[in-house]
Amino acid sequence: MKNKIEFKFLKIINILVMTGSVTKTAQLLNLTPGAISYSLKILRGMTGEHLFIRTRHGMKPDTTALELSQRYEIFAAGNMVKDSKWNMETRSELRFMTFSLVEMLLADSVFCLKNIEPLYRFVFLTYAPDINDRMNHLINRTIDIDIGGSLPPDRQISRIKIFTSKVSLLAGVNNTSLPDLLTVDDLQKTRHAIWSVMMDYYSDNILSTVKNNEYLQDRDVAIISGSIVNMVAFCASTQCVMLIPDIFIPMLIKRFPVKRLSLPDELDINYDCHMHFNTRFIDDNKAALYLNDIVEGLKAYSHSF
Repeated sequence: MKNKIEFKFLKIINILVMTGSVTKTAQLLNLTPGAISYSLKILRGMTGEHLFIRTRHGMKPDTTALELSQRYEIFAAGNMVKDSKWNMETRSELRFMTFSLVEMLLADSVFCLKNIEPLYRFVFLTYAPDINDRMNHLINRTIDIDIGGSLPPDRQISRIKIFTSKVSLLAGVNNTSLPDLLTVDDLQKTRHAIWSVMMDYYSDNILSTVKNNEYLQDRDVAIISGSIVNMVAFCASTQCVMLIPDIFIPMLIKRFPVKRLSLPDELDINYDCHMHFNTRFIDDNKAALYLNDIVEGLKAYSHSF
């Protein structure tokens, strides 16, 4: 691999690692997708590596691309320290990786609160449900904030729990196949839509855990999808149901013709959501204080219903 790679190429690799999309990279850099593809062709010739592999989840970087992305981050961070024009006050955006319901939750809970000013542009990158991918993005600082299920402990990653939520069923308002007071037998007779990304559902006691596992394993599954919003839309127009943390239900009821159904008393399903960030993120005091305001806003929202 040639030692010298132009800074503009390193930036393209860095943004492509973040977004996983040639189109989004082109939009962020004000270039055409063709220009991004041509730059990748040049880079492959320079490095002798593929750099990115096209998958159904987007462009997946190889180790060389991740190394070059990290080199860009280090160089950019060094310039921020050495050049007064690039101090921490110039940060204009926060890069999030999370699933679509949390994006909607942030829109409802943060931008609607008078005490939190929109100081930064929020950039939501393609969600990587794989735990190792999520951790690599945080460690390499290709994202600022990861929100979702808990990640394993790592000294480079800080974690806080932003909310705990009970879990209920979501059904279309015209779904007449189920009574308002559900039984376990009722659940066995209905069909479910399932998000393909594993949610960290759990119970607070042993007996409920057994019942929960039986229900989760024995559900009659009609469809599995990688888009949780598509599943909501699907349930709104069919007789199928889906599990959903209660915190998301009010905003979904505003946007879709759906309703909440309580699970039977025998089932006690909960969901914890965590926010993760690279520990070095707090070096930017202004951004760290703003992130703390976001957390408080989410907590206030979660207790508002």
